[in-house]
Amino acid sequence: MIMNRLGRMLVGVLILVSQTGCWDMKTIQDTNYFTAIGFDFQKGHYIVYAQMLDFSSVAKQEAGKAGQPPQIWVGREEGATVNEAFNRLYKTTQQRVFWGHVSAYLFSSEALKQGISKFMDGSVRYSETRFTQWIYSTDESIEAIFSVVPFFNVSPMASILMNPIENYHQLSYIRPFRLYRVAALLREPGYTLMMPNLSIQEDTWKKSQKPDPKLEVNGVYAIGKNNLVEWFSYNQFKGDRWMEKSSARSPLVVYMNGKPVQTVSVERPKPHIRLRKDSNQIFDVHMKCKVITIESLERADEASLQKQIEKQIAEEIEQTFKMAKDRGVDIYQLEHNLYRQDFKLWAKLTLNGKHSLEDYELGDVRVDVQLTHSGMLRERVKDQQY
Repeated sequence: MIMNRLGRMLVGVLILVSQTGCWDMKTIQDTNYFTAIGFDFQKGHYIVYAQMLDFSSVAKQEAGKAGQPPQIWVGREEGATVNEAFNRLYKTTQQRVFWGHVSAYLFSSEALKQGISKFMDGSVRYSETRFTQWIYSTDESIEAIFSVVPFFNVSPMASILMNPIENYHQLSYIRPFRLYRVAALLREPGYTLMMPNLSIQEDTWKKSQKPDPKLEVNGVYAIGKNNLVEWFSYNQFKGDRWMEKSSARSPLVVYMNGKPVQTVSVERPKPHIRLRKDSNQIFDVHMKCKVITIESLERADEASLQKQIEKQIAEEIEQTFKMAKDRGVDIYQLEHNLYRQDFKLWAKLTLNGKHSLEDYELGDVRVDVQLTHSGMLRERVKDQQY
């Protein structure tokens, strides 16, 4: 009997000893967290940047406005490959690095010319990374972009770099893209990706009468077949906002007789591109939208005002198309529309995608505006996936 009890106790002790515990658990302070990654290419070397934040500043932001500027670290290394550069960066990170909080990828124009896939291959293979990061380009110092602090000393997680959606819903001009969307679109035949470009605006805001730099989207880099990269400024790109279905709200100053008479908000444009039946490469555009008057400088006849709004929108669409086509960029994805609407014709004209569509033209541009005066209830803007 005693031997049976001793046997059972021995088995129990062995079971307890064999159980896994929390002896190898890592606490927050034992891990470093990358929050944004930057890529550059200079003199045949791949250059990587990594941003790390003090996450106590993020906690302060959630509890209220922080009293001190958030602490930001930006690391830089280079190598013959992207992975080699990151391995060199690990040598000075002091602790293990966790990639699960990376919220943005930032590419220099030189990196874009090498092709996004050369930089992203290793990152997307790593199990800690996701495909939900925001993707941007920049012509400025990546280190400087990563070091800009939003208003009220809140965490950089609240900046346009990390969280552009609310800003885009208020001013829908250049659409932000997540990584999974970029990866999908770059594989679509005949598609030209319009990547938002970040810059630092030094003069708009001041704090205690001293310049307070802030991030802004100042244009796009068009990325096409064979890593074609072409720059378009904010103003050059203005016609594209009417062709983007994700646009929530974009302002337009209405001119009559050379004078501004009203400012209107164009909401939820619904563009439709159709290949003209009697032509192989002429595309007609029909765009519908709701327009709300938000500022009235002079009284204007409603019918004349509506006609002028339709005219200005159509002109912006046509001007942006012509400017882009002169530079070899299919800014409205007409080739991709041909691929979807008439695959056989697309395959014939492009030799199954080996060549880009070249002789495409923009045909009739028709805009139908539903004019609503201020004071009426606005439709609620629904969240979308970008």
